[in-house]
Amino acid sequence: MNDSEIIRKLKNREEEGLRGLIRQYTPYVTAILCNISRRILSLEDIEELAADVFWSVWSHSAGLQGDRPLKPYLAQTARNAAYSRLRRVKELPIAYDDDILSISHAGNPDELTIQKEQTEILNSAVEAFGEPDREIFIRFYYLGERIEAIGRRLALNPSTVKTKLHRCRKRLKGIFDERGYQHG
Repeated sequence: MNDSEIIRKLKNREEEGLRGLIRQYTPYVTAILCNISRRILSLEDIEELAADVFWSVWSHSAGLQGDRPLKPYLAQTARNAAYSRLRRVKELPIAYDDDILSISHAGNPDELTIQKEQTEILNSAVEAFGEPDREIFIRFYYLGERIEAIGRRLALNPSTVKTKLHRCRKRLKGIFDERGYQHG
């Protein structure tokens, strides 16, 4: 069953769509959850979170678009579920090598090579950020923390956090532009 069929069945509230979604994407969703949890959550927690992700897709299926792939939506839903659970247990991993670029939808070998290169550029650039910029960037973009929470944690004004994020994005854009990855 392809994504369009799954989405159509989910929108029509057909359980076969949910079964197809689970059958096709359980390994993908589980891999994302495991990468984010970094051994903090048990296997039972991961399985429960995966079920929550699929239930969320089922519950919000009216908003799905039939012409869009499911992987990016599932990845974001899985990340949000994992980060929410980790916040509740007060264990947020600071590692970021499972970044968004590495879990977006798979493509042809050329796209995967470009994606891998962009991931390496991004990781090395973030690694080179000084503190507290690096921690702010990771907490905001990888861990999904809110600006206010980051400010409280680091004893910074929220506007300072926003300014630092803006400067980080500007530096990253410059790095990607230098490497020939201009975006319109």
